[in-house]
Amino acid sequence: MRYQINGYTDMYTVISNERKIGGAVEAGLIRLRSGEEFANAVLTRLEMSGAQFCSLGFVTEEGKRLIVHINDISMIADAVHVNVCDLRNEVMRAEKMAERLKRLKRLCQLNEGSCTPTFREEALLLAEDIGFDVAREHVDLSFLPQTENARVVRIA
Repeated sequence: MRYQINGYTDMYTVISNERKIGGAVEAGLIRLRSGEEFANAVLTRLEMSGAQFCSLGFVTEEGKRLIVHINDISMIADAVHVNVCDLRNEVMRAEKMAERLKRLKRLCQLNEGSCTPTFREEALLLAEDIGFDVAREHVDLSFLPQTENARVVRIA
């Protein structure tokens, strides 16, 4: 787990900056006003109209994609920003892992023979997101530092 989500603004920030910061937002439970409950839902969209949030898109454990109006949400419990490899929703974990792995392969292919700091930073983020073991199975990551568990976070 990277960190706990405290509100719609946090969700919006993570979802809109997903490519830069990696990971995904997963809610332990989303309950609608109708009483329907969805465990381990991965949030995919949070849309605004003007300055107000209006709809939320998410994927259920069964792979069902739902878009609901904010007013139809009764509760979102245990929303967290997690690495893709740590998602409990298996459908979205497989989908996002494939997407990130494809991007990592393409990134390494385009930067073959060149190891710029920007390339290393993005490759490290992708490898961390999908898990170093999985990434190493598909791509040569010998150019990355061996400090897998030490995550550097820039505050300013």
